[in-house]
Amino acid sequence: MRGCTNVPRMNERAWDRVADTFEQEIFNVPANDTKGFIQHWVDRLAVPDAVATDLGCGVGRTLPLLAERFSKVYAVDVSSQCLAVAEAACPDLTNITYVHADLSQDKNGYPAADVVLCINTLLNAALEVREPLFDRTCRSVKKGGHLLLVVPSLNSALLTAYRHLQWNLRDGMDPKKAQLAAALNGKGLEHGIVHIDGVPTKHYLREELEASLADRGFIVETIEKLEYPWNTEFDAPPKWMKAPFPWDWFVVAKRK
Repeated sequence: MRGCTNVPRMNERAWDRVADTFEQEIFNVPANDTKGFIQHWVDRLAVPDAVATDLGCGVGRTLPLLAERFSKVYAVDVSSQCLAVAEAACPDLTNITYVHADLSQDKNGYPAADVVLCINTLLNAALEVREPLFDRTCRSVKKGGHLLLVVPSLNSALLTAYRHLQWNLRDGMDPKKAQLAAALNGKGLEHGIVHIDGVPTKHYLREELEASLADRGFIVETIEKLEYPWNTEFDAPPKWMKAPFPWDWFVVAKRK
């Protein structure tokens, strides 16, 4: 299921432990991008001699996509074990430089790039960690370059709670019990904090993304919904549960 992991955000040792089972435990966003938004924009922004960075690359799911289109690629992750798995999976892609870096720290160890791809990395519930991380992510983009950002949607989380409520009511549950069973953990919800498998995880409003990126000197070119089937949210969802579907936000923004 989507988000079905209890790995703490930005915890190097925890991500090192999950490196060998990453594909089984961590939802694969690029593989489930059925409308091809990520590849479309990577193709569109790939020009001769351009440099790309995959921030929070994990085990390197998007590295072949980037390395085949850009002259130089920086694969950046907090986990040395995930980087080792990524490097072992891409032995013939010699234009990739692997960078072991904690994105929440000041020293990055890689240059600003023309295109930065960042998939579900800005998830830390702690504002004092997340805001500097967002700043450094944006500074990783050259002036005139582009940020391709995927983050969880708060709207989608609320839709999922509503669908859960519908399901409970259709099964004949008492309305009060149905609401209680479908309720999200309310601690921090007003700031977009949704608990996934017990881990507080930052979710975003579309308008919040627009404002946050504008404050950091970016122009948002497009925001799309990366939609997923309902079985990414529920085990064995009923057949009547169809569109509208849950989603992550996919943002393309240009640094001024």
